[in-house]
Amino acid sequence: MNARFAPLVLVGVLLGAPDAAAQTGGLPFRDGSGSIEIAVDGSVEWQQKKRVFVARGNARARQGDVTLRAETITAHYRTGEDGGTEIWRIDAEGAVRIAGNDQVATGGKGTYDVDKQLLVLTGKPKFTSGAERISASRSLEYSQALNRAVARGNAVAMREDRTIKAETLTATFEPGGKESDKLRRLVAVGRVVFTSPDEVFHADRADFDAVGERLKLEGSVRISQGGNELRGQSAVLNLKTGTSRMLGGEGGVQGVFVPPARPVPENDTGREGKTGN
Repeated sequence: MNARFAPLVLVGVLLGAPDAAAQTGGLPFRDGSGSIEIAVDGSVEWQQKKRVFVARGNARARQGDVTLRAETITAHYRTGEDGGTEIWRIDAEGAVRIAGNDQVATGGKGTYDVDKQLLVLTGKPKFTSGAERISASRSLEYSQALNRAVARGNAVAMREDRTIKAETLTATFEPGGKESDKLRRLVAVGRVVFTSPDEVFHADRADFDAVGERLKLEGSVRISQGGNELRGQSAVLNLKTGTSRMLGGEGGVQGVFVPPARPVPENDTGREGKTGN
């Protein structure tokens, strides 16, 4: 079946029964309850043998307060235990944007495994949750079941005036409730650079406790502040108090401290060139 609408709205077609929806979920950032509404400027295909719905042309899917937008949305469905329709996977391609519950995810292509509650984005993906912003060049995974996001490839996380860059970033958010969009822990691996208003930290691995404002650095640690620099094997920093402790391992701790430049006095021209008669 191939139908064309401009625009088209289908209410409750993709999820035939609320009970089935509650079992397998629907869109990301949702508990899975409620029907899905589909709107599209182009066409909708219902491929019954393959058990897929395909919406093309500025497609939009909405479930409660969550909205998915993309050029193409493909919903794979199956028959549930009660005989209802269950969506088990959603594919989106072209300017993908998922927004809801103070969380926004974007990318060139996305796949959502409904059973695992796992969203995978590629194509310069970005994820925003409250005040936290995460991006990557390769892929970004968000597990709704674990409240965890994993960014791979030139990953960057920003929070207020702090930025952390690494090859891989794993962010864990507070579980459930109103605080579920708040960062709890951030682990960075591979060429880590952590930037704060006053200092820059380099390491092979970093573990940031966002609740306690504590940062642990491991492997080729380098802390720079202005012209001053400390080098060691590991460090523990309390970002609330501004105190830190550096450990050097076998190589010890090395540091370079540059004293502030002294002002150069101006020449006293009144005393120069005086000669007697």
